[in-house]
Amino acid sequence: MIRTMKTVNFAQMVIRKFISAAIATCLFTVIYAWLEPDPFSISNTYSNIVRVKEAFQTISAYMFYTTPAIYIYGIVTSLISEVISRVVTKRRWLQLTISALFHCLFGLILLRISLLAAILFFIADTVLALTRKKPYTVEMALSSTLLPICLWLVSLTFLNVTD
Repeated sequence: MIRTMKTVNFAQMVIRKFISAAIATCLFTVIYAWLEPDPFSISNTYSNIVRVKEAFQTISAYMFYTTPAIYIYGIVTSLISEVISRVVTKRRWLQLTISALFHCLFGLILLRISLLAAILFFIADTVLALTRKKPYTVEMALSSTLLPICLWLVSLTFLNVTD
């Protein structure tokens, strides 16, 4: 009975991490595309409308590179962070603190770019862990992958409509 309970908890944790990865991918690409719409600093953007168009242009490129990184590296390191924090202590606030520190530590691999992704992943995962009381399903994890796909389609649609 105890062994099944731990397996269910780990399975729920993995499913939650997949959903968090989808949310973090969308948040990261939108925020980073807004902060760095021109990754090569070729043009100076003075208008908000031009900045929004440049941000939508870079969303596709950022998603192309960040989605696999967040889904593979982010999920694995987030699982490691949470397992370590659960082994170290049973107090929830201390688990969150230790997990946040490990997320930031793992997020320093590419400095500010990956640190932003790690922080967004941690926030999404923490909100999901603290707010949802019902168990997550595999269908929910699979359907959460539609979030980045829909964001990509919205950015492509915006670019085609505005051109």
